[in-house]
Amino acid sequence: MPSYARIRGMTRTLRLGSSLALGLALVGLNAFDRSSTAVAQAQRLQTPAEVVNYSQGGTLYDPLMKFVYELDAASNLMSVRKLTTTLGGRDVVLAVLSNPPIYRPEDIIGTGKPVVLIVNNVHGNEVAGKDASMEIMRDLVQGDLRPLLDDVVVLNVPTINPDGAEVRRRTNDQNFDMNRDYLKLESQEIAAVVTQLLNAWHPEIWVDTHHGGSAPYTLTYQTNMNPAGDKGLVDFGNDEIIAAIRRALRAENYDGFWYSGPGSVNGEAGWTATSVEPRKQHVYGAMANTLGFLFETPSGTHRVVDNGTRVVEIPRDETYRHQVRGQYIGQRELIRFAATRTADLRRVIATAKSSAAARGHNDSDNDQVPLEYRVTNKGHEEFWIRAGAGGGRGAGGGGGAAGRAGGAAGAAAQPPAPATWEKVNRPIFLEYEVTRSTTRPWGYFVANGAAAKVVPMLHDHQITVQRLTAPLEVELEVYYATSISADSYFQGKYLREVTAEKRTEKMTLPAGTLFIPSGQARSNLISYLLEPETDDNLVTWGYLDDFLQVTTNRGGGAGRAGGAPDPDDPQPPAGARGGRGGAPGQRIPMYRLMKQTTFPAVVVDPPPAGVRNQVYR
Repeated sequence: MPSYARIRGMTRTLRLGSSLALGLALVGLNAFDRSSTAVAQAQRLQTPAEVVNYSQGGTLYDPLMKFVYELDAASNLMSVRKLTTTLGGRDVVLAVLSNPPIYRPEDIIGTGKPVVLIVNNVHGNEVAGKDASMEIMRDLVQGDLRPLLDDVVVLNVPTINPDGAEVRRRTNDQNFDMNRDYLKLESQEIAAVVTQLLNAWHPEIWVDTHHGGSAPYTLTYQTNMNPAGDKGLVDFGNDEIIAAIRRALRAENYDGFWYSGPGSVNGEAGWTATSVEPRKQHVYGAMANTLGFLFETPSGTHRVVDNGTRVVEIPRDETYRHQVRGQYIGQRELIRFAATRTADLRRVIATAKSSAAARGHNDSDNDQVPLEYRVTNKGHEEFWIRAGAGGGRGAGGGGGAAGRAGGAAGAAAQPPAPATWEKVNRPIFLEYEVTRSTTRPWGYFVANGAAAKVVPMLHDHQITVQRLTAPLEVELEVYYATSISADSYFQGKYLREVTAEKRTEKMTLPAGTLFIPSGQARSNLISYLLEPETDDNLVTWGYLDDFLQVTTNRGGGAGRAGGAPDPDDPQPPAGARGGRGGAPGQRIPMYRLMKQTTFPAVVVDPPPAGVRNQVYR
């Protein structure tokens, strides 16, 4: 494959040469001749999808990178930097667009500009978003979107999964579905998104682009629905930003609707959602106090026109053009919203951060942390379904590039059956209500023996960790696992699911024990990770396997034994360990401190690069 470092060096030279040529050309022109605008329009770069008239069904790596560096060379308002290199040897790059130019996160200080982060192609066979984002970049530096850069910084990752995209495969070369990696951060690509982009640039808006959802809508969307996230962020995203996106879609004779599509809940037909674990980008975004969005492109067989009143079929050779346009409108409106509603964005995010920290620090407010939840009806709305579809998933849902994406990707697909559509008014099952919760503690202690695995992960999520410098006798709430199952296999792991009982005990914690205070901006994420009965926590992903043993596994028999007890793990009084003296089960080495307490502790600093898994003592 080409050396893109070399290409970029060449384009920097070309930029100087082209600027000189342009200057010489202008000598013969009237300085005030506005016809130069038409010339500039004619010289706009075409994206790879435009060059082939959207017939390819998703731009591959080489033409994508060539376009990115050519656009970089053509404008001083854009810079490109490498985030990481994939297992397949391909660079994952970030484009930064702003006027005046921005090169580092620190450059934003004092500008007052919000940041919009666009990440594309996390599933390699879902491609419309990345082609739309290339048009967005071009129009921001060479087109009619150019004034927006005066008021907003745009970060664009054209493809976060170039290895999967090259072979039109959902996963990366590690065989990871990377949109399930936002907690454990085992893929270098998603680790780069969280640590280099989210933690460093602190975007107000963050969108992940996909293919999915149900026709006849051109774009389907979702923000966080997990009840552990900040409700103010959820309401603002749904009521203000998504509403603006839908208005823009209708203004261009399209329509959008919620992700994902027709379905049923407890036998009642309606519009249903997807699962809402924080391992997913748009849910994780809310836990990290940003407005995270999921954009999904349906199959593109049909579109809704005339302000939502009629459905028409899309000719097969025009499918991908409309899919890209839907993503373009969505991305453009996020940027416009950030540029024009900056104060409102900042207010709702600042409130989410301060509220989370205040709730965590207050030990008397009985603030509840969700442990279990269920989907419920948020109200009735009108939406289009294929006639006769009933409560099943809508026809035309799930439009990956290998489906009806045009060109080589869609040529082999069978033509769809003639369809008729009807508008119905049914429940929208897009809200989750809490069915079981627990009081948020003032902080969590974690056994020092887990430090090598747990501390680097918490640091990656910008969570502050302390450690005791002297022994501490303290009253704690302690979980005992009555069962730990491992029935679900995912990405090289059998996910743990815990049933536990909670006791109040006085314990003596040794020096070195870790403490994670709840009074932090990411308090909601802290509790989700450190409560063993949520659906995405340290036990789920095996971070405490050295302390716990699975009691039932995928075959229903005895699980493997856990590691030996760590000598630094505080030992319970006689009879407190599971199976002895009537104790309910295995003690989980995450302990809840319910009341404000003073004790000697120091902050654990992140390790130097290259020693991520060092043991903290």
